[in-house]
Amino acid sequence: MLGSPLEISRAVASLLQEDVVSVESGATVSEVVGIMAQKSVRNIFVMSKGAPIGLVRDWDIVRRVVAPKLNPETVKVDEIMCTPVASVKADAELSEIAALMAETGARRILVMQDEKVLGTITAGSLLNTLSHFPNRNTREVLKSIAGLT
Repeated sequence: MLGSPLEISRAVASLLQEDVVSVESGATVSEVVGIMAQKSVRNIFVMSKGAPIGLVRDWDIVRRVVAPKLNPETVKVDEIMCTPVASVKADAELSEIAALMAETGARRILVMQDEKVLGTITAGSLLNTLSHFPNRNTREVLKSIAGLT
């Protein structure tokens, strides 16, 4: 699934989670909840013809479907998804990933190469990597930039 080592930066490769859980645009919230339960995930990307167009989080379902007592069998994922999807290229550096997370508030970012989804990077995996930085000031600054403190 991954490209050659020259195409993917070591930083991205070390954080990349290749299992991207997604649904096609038009799926119902009920279908999404079933997939979330089956795959034990809290976020699902929404795709249209192979391209990411949104992200649905468990909190979006609670806030936009359950709380207002809407029917999850009829509400489409397109109505509650967050857009746009935060993404980086496969050759991104840690600082770029951290800055994007800080700017967008995204906790999960898609890694793309030639319009193909390679996987995701999570805030948790980024934080874990940052915790290994030898310079405490660098680690704290990056954690702050990424909104992880």
